[in-house]
Amino acid sequence: MSYSLIGLGLIIVGWLIQFLVMNKKKKGVNQVFVMVYALGVLVLAWDLSSSEETKLLGAANLLSLTTALMVLTKARLMEKK
Repeated sequence: MSYSLIGLGLIIVGWLIQFLVMNKKKKGVNQVFVMVYALGVLVLAWDLSSSEETKLLGAANLLSLTTALMVLTKARLMEKK
């Protein structure tokens, strides 16, 4: 199994977690979703960066990872207030 499939699988699992915990009272982003999603993007970026043709895609995935980690950090900071 390729790392790209593993990364995409983690991203899909993350989205399913987020979907399952959503309800009318709880509309925020689930932290477990963000962590699983970020891990999936990291695996994808690592796999894509190993090929010369896909360096740009690897950089874009790292940007996506950074954004996901920013959401997680903000959610944790808001939780402490």
